Amino acid sequence: MTGINRSPAELRSMFGANLRQLARKYPSVSELCRQLGINRTQFNRYLSGESFPRPDVLDRICQFFNVDARILLKPMDEIETSSHHPASQVIDRFLTTGTEEFLATGFYHAVETSPHKRNPVRNKLLFVRRIRHCTLLRCYDPRSQMPGQSAPAREVQGIVSCIGSQVFALMSRPGAQDCRMMVLTKQSEQAGQDWSGYIYHLAASSAQGTGVSRLKLRHFGHDLTAALRLRREVPHALDEVTPTVALT
Repeated sequence: MTGINRSPAELRSMFGANLRQLARKYPSVSELCRQLGINRTQFNRYLSGESFPRPDVLDRICQFFNVDARILLKPMDEIETSSHHPASQVIDRFLTTGTEEFLATGFYHAVETSPHKRNPVRNKLLFVRRIRHCTLLRCYDPRSQMPGQSAPAREVQGIVSCIGSQVFALMSRPGAQDCRMMVLTKQSEQAGQDWSGYIYHLAASSAQGTGVSRLKLRHFGHDLTAALRLRREVPHALDEVTPTVALT
């Protein structure tokens, strides 16, 4: 068994070589780092084999490039690629065109105004990223809305697309527990990446907040400092900064 043991330096070197090959497909390393949510200086250390990512960052890299942990052990050319899920072609061909020209990646402060008097305003932080041709959205329902629930139980993910001048997203918590559809229009050209519209809750139980709410999004870009400031200014708006896009 000792003959196949790899030293940390060998693992870092193999990972760096494979990461360089994967990153070569992207014309801008800075934009790639933004999409990954990884600091450019740290990413360069990964590329050179000087450093190795934390497990959560490695998982994010593997998901982004659609690879697995074998990139630590063997060259990319020797890794058999897994067959694509049948849904991926449908998503790629029918649901993703044009979003990259319309909706910027990064943080968004979402303010949801519900007609229900019990909890009329909800603040959340959304993170939008692009993987290949897909625009994906991620956020967490606030702890105040789901007390006693873990972060994985409160996680919301979805896919974003556009039609004409509108952007829409289909998203849910794990297991399609409470699907939601978000339909947004840019407020004005002068407003930059500020959006307004509606979110339609499709939950089975009215106690989970079914119905229609008004929604406004304010774009923060990739400014984590502004996102952290939001946490101080708006309680419960930013319960999960680190799991969303941990900068390393």
